[in-house]
Amino acid sequence: MSRWTLASVTASALALTLSACSGGTLGGPSANNQTGAGGDSGAAGPIKIGQELPDIGGLGSSGTGLVGLLSGSHTARVWYAGENKQRVALLDQLGEQDVFRNGRELWQWNSDTRTATHTTLPAGANLTSPAQLPTLNPSQAAQQALALIDPSTNVRTDRNAVVAGRSAYVLVLTPKDGRSRVGSVRISVDGKTMVPLGVQVYPRGSQRTAIDISFTRFSDAIPSDDNFTWTPPAGVTVKQGDTDSPAPKGPIHPGLRLTGTPDYTTIGTGWTTVAKLTGVPSLAALGASNGASNGNPTSKPAGALLGALPAVHGSWGSGRLFQSSLLTALFTSDGRVFVGAVDPQLLYQAAAVK
Repeated sequence: MSRWTLASVTASALALTLSACSGGTLGGPSANNQTGAGGDSGAAGPIKIGQELPDIGGLGSSGTGLVGLLSGSHTARVWYAGENKQRVALLDQLGEQDVFRNGRELWQWNSDTRTATHTTLPAGANLTSPAQLPTLNPSQAAQQALALIDPSTNVRTDRNAVVAGRSAYVLVLTPKDGRSRVGSVRISVDGKTMVPLGVQVYPRGSQRTAIDISFTRFSDAIPSDDNFTWTPPAGVTVKQGDTDSPAPKGPIHPGLRLTGTPDYTTIGTGWTTVAKLTGVPSLAALGASNGASNGNPTSKPAGALLGALPAVHGSWGSGRLFQSSLLTALFTSDGRVFVGAVDPQLLYQAAAVK
């Protein structure tokens, strides 16, 4: 992937699950006030990423791209030394993908493709700028979950836990709207630093996590500067990146590529928000594409993968429906995609609005 690392895409998928409700806080010692993410403090450690996606004709077996990262277990490492120094490394069987932020210098590195992207950030760029910087760690995931605290959410504390060898207390967020497929979100907060050590998302009616992003070891010491500097190896292709790349330019799956710049909007609010993406290939165009790309012989063509999904139709049109215990996605014949942690009926209602 060129401008977005897999870590960025994972964060986007998580945001689709936990996104879009703004405003509203708890009175008194609120959950928002009980979690922290740094300031001048440090944080470092390995993170386990467990996410659930059923295998649909090989869809869940790809090691690269969004679908590969949304299935199975993955490992990442993070280093944090303030708003201007961060590093994230995503590890898989094929190699490693890194993002280094050191002041205004941003490097992205893919060891599998041996490509690097360098971006000089504008003066005063903060932690969340630019969009390429991944928000994969539990602290960022927890902040997205806490944004959902409003009248549509029940909040309680659970018994204390031990995460990454550290004592933590647990906040539990539960949607009141039964149309959401999210059953609960559990945030484990370090008792010493107030930094979230883990976030788990449970589907409605299930005791098994669909998303689990947790530190396996954690240090609150400030990492040394050599963790944030990087020099491209000899012979590596270096591209110059933009300071604002809000959409992924690489493939979600090796055989599924976006056409131009997709248009992303949301429909609804809170836990039942549906994300709408236009500017993607139509089902007919995908069906005409036969070859898997990137030289991966195990990667099936996108048309074949989507063709394995159940066909659905209604007053909104026709398409293919993907379902897991947590997420649903509707791929319409006219090139629209609707995704949410909701039941299919809400996707159909969103698709009916053109």
